[in-house]
This record gives sequence, C-alpha cells and structure tokens, in this order.
Amino acid sequence: MEKERTDRIKLSKRQELIFVTAGLAISILFVLVFSRVTTGISAGMTYNATLSVKKNMLQENVNNMISYIDYSKEEYLAEHPGATDQEVEDAMKEIVSKRIYSEEHMDGSYMWVEKVLDYDGGDDYAIRLIHPNLTDTEGDYLTTNEVNSMGQKPYEEELEGIKKDGDIFLTYEFKKLDSDEVTGKVCYSKLYKDFDWIIAMGVNFDDLDHYRRQAAENMRLYQITILAAIVATWMLLIGLISYAARRNAIKAYKNRNKELVERLDRDVVTGANSRDFGEEMLEKELKDFMDGRKDTLLLMLDVDFFKQFNDTYGHELGDKVLKAVVDAVKGSIRESDFVIRWGGDEFIVIMHDVPAEHQGEAADRIINAIRSIELPELTDGHKVTSSMGFAYFEEGDTEVINVLNRADDALYIAKENGRNNWQIVTGGKK
Repeated sequence: MEKERTDRIKLSKRQELIFVTAGLAISILFVLVFSRVTTGISAGMTYNATLSVKKNMLQENVNNMISYIDYSKEEYLAEHPGATDQEVEDAMKEIVSKRIYSEEHMDGSYMWVEKVLDYDGGDDYAIRLIHPNLTDTEGDYLTTNEVNSMGQKPYEEELEGIKKDGDIFLTYEFKKLDSDEVTGKVCYSKLYKDFDWIIAMGVNFDDLDHYRRQAAENMRLYQITILAAIVATWMLLIGLISYAARRNAIKAYKNRNKELVERLDRDVVTGANSRDFGEEMLEKELKDFMDGRKDTLLLMLDVDFFKQFNDTYGHELGDKVLKAVVDAVKGSIRESDFVIRWGGDEFIVIMHDVPAEHQGEAADRIINAIRSIELPELTDGHKVTSSMGFAYFEEGDTEVINVLNRADDALYIAKENGRNNWQIVTGGKK
C-alpha cells in the first residue's frame, strides 16, 4: 500500500513536472510568437506614423514656400510697379532658387519647381525650372510619357492630380540627393497658378527605415524583459502569470498607440496642437455650441513681420520665436483651452467660457504676454509682437468656416491698424 502511494506521489510529481515544463515551454513559445507579432505591428505603426508626419511636413513646407512667393511678389511689385508679368516671374524664380539651394533638411528631403506649358500633357508639357539634385537638367523639357523603372508615369500622375485637385501626394522611384542611387520617394506637389508652377518636395523612403528598425530594436528589449519575468515567476502560478503577461502586453500596446496619437496631434516645433487636431476640435466646438454651450471665443493670431526674424537671424531663431509665442499664449489661458498651429506663423486659440464683458481682458492678457517675450538672440531692438482677430460662435453658424471668417476679418483689421493690436468682429461687424 505504501509503495502504491509512493508510486502515485512520484507519478503525480512527474505529471506536475511535465505540466510545468510543458506550460513553461508553451509560455515561452507564446511570448516569442506574440512578441514577434507585436514587434512587427509596433514597427509598422511607428513607420506609418512617421510617414504621416513627414507628409504633413512636406505639405507645410510647400505651403510655406507659396506664402513666401506671395509675400516676395508683393514686395517686388511695390518696388517695381511697372514690371511686366514675365519680369515678375523671372524675379520670383531667382528668389525661390536661392532659397531652395540654401535650404538643407536632415532627412534628405528637398524641393523643386516645374513650369507647366501644356495642361494636356504629352512631350514638352513642362519645363524643369529649379532642381537642386539635377542642376544640369534645369531648363530641360519634361514629358508625361516618361516611364520609370517601376513602370510608373510619375509626371502624368502628378499632372492629373494637379488638374483635378490643385495638389497631390504621390510615390515613385527617383535618384537620391547628391547620389545616383535610385530609391522610392514620397512627394507632395502643389500648383502655383499665378506662374503655372508646380512646387514639389519629396523624401526618400529609405531615409525613414531607421524609424522602423529602432522600433523593432526597442520591442526586442521589451520581449526579453517579459520573457525573463515569465520564466522567473512561472513556478508560482502559471495561470496568473499567463494572465499578467497578456494584460501587460495589451497595456503596452495601448500605451504605444496613445503615444503615437499624441505625437500626431502635436506640432513638434512649437508644442502647440497640430492643424489636424485643431480641425477636429473646431468641429466639436461648433457641435457643442449648437447643443447650447456659449461664450466659446476663437482667436486667430499672426506673428508680426515673422519673415524678418527668419531673414535676419535664421530659421532656427524663427522656430524659437514661434515656440516662445505658444508658451506665452499657454501661460495666458486655461489648461482646458487649446493653442493650434494653423500654418507657418499663424495660430488659432480656442478659449472656453469667456463672456463678452471679459473678452477685452483676455485679449489684453494674451497680447501683453507676447509683447513681454525676451530672447537673448534678438538684437537691434527687435521685439516679438502679434496681430489678433477674435470672434465668437454665433447663432446662424452652420460651419466652422463662419467663425473662422469673422476671426480672419478681425485679424485683417488689426493688421490694417498697424499690427501689434487686437480686434473683434461680431455678426460680420467690428
């Protein structure tokens, strides 16, 4: 009897050992497989998020260039009132060429300009005006019939997109900057109708691959940590450990998703919210207003003569000025309010629960905070000031553009009144 009991104990222990060993092996296998899948997903999500950020950067840089051309054209016409259209275009070509050739981007991206001669396409439909990577071909004619090594017709695709929407994102194969190496590229092209110019900017795909590799390396370290924790604690309680491992993996996945979303919702230069975030928030604010929420005040803000900061001190100082403006505004509003970079040096601020009798006080607080900005790099008496336009959501507003137009009208009045002041428009009136 004793022998049978001993045999049963030995058998039970063997079964327990087999169960634990099998469970441990299954757990290790599960963690390895799950971690590999998670690594791939995380790396892919990081890559896609980075690509989205890069596309936004390309679009913003092209739009900034178009604003720069408009501003430069106005200055040129003021100095040369009798200039012909061709003289104006030639002058702008020289200005834009100097800026494109002087700009350097750490990610290898660059900008170029083409002039459309025939919107129907075909041979000689356009001419290459400015291209820092193909300087010896500037002045060459382009054809929509050209086919690259992937069998694509990038010029035809670009022209069709420009004709349809005025701008287009497209991917194709092209040479790297300062290299004969061919790589995949994503670019953003936009038509500047005044001169029939296509202004484009692109970045190579393999310049983004290090983000994918970094994400994979980070996840592999995470794998090892989780695996070691499971091996060390398995003997205590296999069920609890399996549950905890699953819960921790899901939590980490959610946290990474949250971080990616927050990264896309934030302007990396200034710390303000991004335009995509702002457009969604404005739609929500309009809905809240229609549901009965009142006294939501909208501010549209420009930094006065911002181009002078870039031209005098360089773009790095220009970025510091924009960040200082955002910090000053944030310090003058509630934490529940929002500062949004709308584009370039233009910002939108959403302020809640500001009744009309307190609007002037809120406006003065913000504009004085910006006037008080001090940066040691600024010399020769340069000060940071701003022009501001305010507007409330009003009865009859059916779209966000209604309140934006009033704020924009108020901003225009502030600029007309000498800048460094604020104005408010209600019901279409100052």
